[in-house]
Amino acid sequence: MEPQLFRYIWRHSRREQIIILLIIVASLPFYWISLDVPKAIVNDAIQGRAFTHGKTVARLFEGVISLPDFLGGTKILEIPGIPLGQMQYLFALSGWYFVLVLVNGWFKYLVNIRKGILGEWMLRRMRFDLFALLMRFRPEDIRAVKPAEVASMIKDEVEPIGAFIGDAFIQPAFLGTQALTALGFIMLQNFWMGLVALLIVLVQAVVIPHLRKEQIRLGRLRQLASRQLAGRIGEIVDGAEAVHVHGTAAYSEADIDRRLRGLYKIRVDLFRRKFSVKYLNNLLAQLTPFFFYAIGGYFALNKGLDIGQLVAVIAAYRDLPSPIKELIDWDQQRNDVTVKYEQIVTQFSPEHLLPPSEVDAPALPPPVDAPISVKGLYVAGGRGNVLLERTSVVMERPAHIALVGSTGSGRDILAKVLGRQITEFMGSVDIGGQAITHISDETASRFLAYVGPEAQLFPGSIRDNVVYSLLRRVPPGGSQSDLAEWIDYPAAGANGPADLDRVVLGALEIGGAGEDIYRFGILGRLGRNSDPAIAERFVEARHVVRERLEAHDLTDLVEPFDPGHYNSNATIGENLLFGVPLGEALSLSRLPFDPYTRSIIEAEALVERLTEIGIKIAQATLETFADLPPGHPLFARYSFIGAEDLDVFRRILDTAHMPGGGWRLSEEQRARLIGLAYSYVEPRHRLDLIDPPLQTRILRARASFKRFLPINYADSIEFYDPGHFLTAAPILDNLLFGRVDYGVGNADQKVSAVVREALVDLNLLAAVYNLGLEYEVGVGGRLLFPSMRVAIDLARSLIKRPDIFIIDGLIGGSPETKPILDGIRSQTSGRTLIVTLPEGTETEDFDQVISFDGPQLRADVRQSGPGAAMAGEMVAHPAA
Repeated sequence: MEPQLFRYIWRHSRREQIIILLIIVASLPFYWISLDVPKAIVNDAIQGRAFTHGKTVARLFEGVISLPDFLGGTKILEIPGIPLGQMQYLFALSGWYFVLVLVNGWFKYLVNIRKGILGEWMLRRMRFDLFALLMRFRPEDIRAVKPAEVASMIKDEVEPIGAFIGDAFIQPAFLGTQALTALGFIMLQNFWMGLVALLIVLVQAVVIPHLRKEQIRLGRLRQLASRQLAGRIGEIVDGAEAVHVHGTAAYSEADIDRRLRGLYKIRVDLFRRKFSVKYLNNLLAQLTPFFFYAIGGYFALNKGLDIGQLVAVIAAYRDLPSPIKELIDWDQQRNDVTVKYEQIVTQFSPEHLLPPSEVDAPALPPPVDAPISVKGLYVAGGRGNVLLERTSVVMERPAHIALVGSTGSGRDILAKVLGRQITEFMGSVDIGGQAITHISDETASRFLAYVGPEAQLFPGSIRDNVVYSLLRRVPPGGSQSDLAEWIDYPAAGANGPADLDRVVLGALEIGGAGEDIYRFGILGRLGRNSDPAIAERFVEARHVVRERLEAHDLTDLVEPFDPGHYNSNATIGENLLFGVPLGEALSLSRLPFDPYTRSIIEAEALVERLTEIGIKIAQATLETFADLPPGHPLFARYSFIGAEDLDVFRRILDTAHMPGGGWRLSEEQRARLIGLAYSYVEPRHRLDLIDPPLQTRILRARASFKRFLPINYADSIEFYDPGHFLTAAPILDNLLFGRVDYGVGNADQKVSAVVREALVDLNLLAAVYNLGLEYEVGVGGRLLFPSMRVAIDLARSLIKRPDIFIIDGLIGGSPETKPILDGIRSQTSGRTLIVTLPEGTETEDFDQVISFDGPQLRADVRQSGPGAAMAGEMVAHPAA
């Protein structure tokens, strides 16, 4: 990144800057003429100077074009002009002045438009350059960067720099020439008045910038304080779980309040200084007309200045303060953004950077059988502590290699060096003669993959995260509009987009996530924009599932949706709606507050009964969960009420238990209690709150709800229909078209087995898996279990079939991880696999075992088959 702002601007926008400067030069003659026309209007048209000595007409635009005197003064063209009477002459000059105003305005418009577009274009380029630099940070430097701060710098702190870029060269040229033109015109009319104007301008140009130095200093402090505030807020948000667990919200709020107070003080001081300077600037600007009226009037009375000249001078000065003020503002902005630019460049200029990108033509990877040579490798921590003693090993390829040792020992450090996660070390690490630190990311990513203990997932679907490693085939133009164009299908062994999901699912299966993907799919929703043909096939599968349940004598395990029957395994709210809400209008959380639904239950006299059920549920919940701490898993699994709402319902119950309490409840309190009732399922919660008469009344309300549904609610619900696919309902609900009986043990497992069997027979299993791949992982994968995040991270590397695959800290010695390791080894047959393993792990199947004792290399053993000793018991021999 260019260290000087103006050099950066000129380097990347020279051509456009020159074009705008030429436009400014072209505008100056028109501006000068517009200053001179008022004098002609007053002297020649109004006072009649052009009509003296008996003249009855004056000629507009009369003139002669001739050579200079030193070239002989020969006339080239004589313009006779347009003869006009005095009144016509006055209006013609006024019209000409109006045209010049329009022309000058058009020039200003053109300059401002072009420099604005130039500023936006350069802002885009600067943000991209900073991001590209960030991508070249070494892993060590990236880990030291706070995401919130660097995002704030790229997004917010360069914004004023971008706004200034268009003005960097154009503003002083445009305003400077405009001010000099006006000042020169004033001096040409009267030297002394021009001198007064020049003195006032010099005072403004010298005094105001000096006073603004403190304003600039405060601006720097504000920028630093704002950046630190953003970073601290980001840290607290990232550690929100720890804040809640340890109850340190008050401390965090106090910390933020302290920072906000400091920022407030800086901003107030800046505000006061800013308007003090502005007051002085305005005072100086308004002082000049006083001198003009006094001195100009004196000269006019003493015949040293005619009235037309005085009017022209005052008109010219009208255009002088604004350019001068804007030039002073430009100078302040220049100082401000120069400091910001230098600070940003400093932040984005680490001591070392990774090799530049080779997207267009990445270098060829080393041969598959090129050995990995480690010579004298020494790694120290940031405080000088030794992480890896001098180590020299050679790893022949292809091979499966185990790095054995305790967590944090040399095995982890060597894996990170080989995986390019540590680039600051002594010694050398070569692959086929190429230094690992001299290989660009683009080249390394094509033959090497590293999976560490912390999975890095991006917001998006599971599929998006797995295929992320394949986004390296730059399409024509480099457009990101179509993600599929970036995917390197041959690298994954896929024939194209239609074949990619098969490869993705295979990689996830190896990582042990196959069942999770199926679960996400079967509980997922197709959505309203899904393929109608797929929806129809699931409707057909619904009938097949029913037949299979009957064949296995499992029909009683699923209670079907029947318009004339109360489904005891569904909630009261679901029985009332007999459909699936679309959007939030009729969602379970909003249903108690919906006016139409409220009118239906009032018409069926259900309000009091549902309120009573809500009171009983609230009582039972408070008695059961009152002593549990917030965040306890039982709240999410069994409680109707969140931990944060316990006090709210406690107050509601206190009101309800007062004499005449039912009448004392507010509408909101009653709606909250009804909301509890809507969530109640008798076989699941077993509070004995639903009887046949209540079911009958709910069924009547159901019929009324559908019969009188307003037109504006038509897009808010999908009613259950045995011949229709419910786009807002999970796939499983569509297949069962009912609810599994809560009262039968293992009913879920038995029904799920039948459903899966039907999907396999109908060739719909792939559609379910594909839907599971669309599951959103959330920010950083927070919507997934840790094991699922690990599986996605493994699949992301497996899918690109690297020549060297490094797995660091993910595979333990437990029996649960052995199938995963076996699957990975099978997938990487004929290629190089490097795995870190704990002490005592069976390693007889590995081609080479390198063990560590703390930071020291203990043994390097090459083995070709069974019969080797346990990794933790190998006898050491000196490393080469």
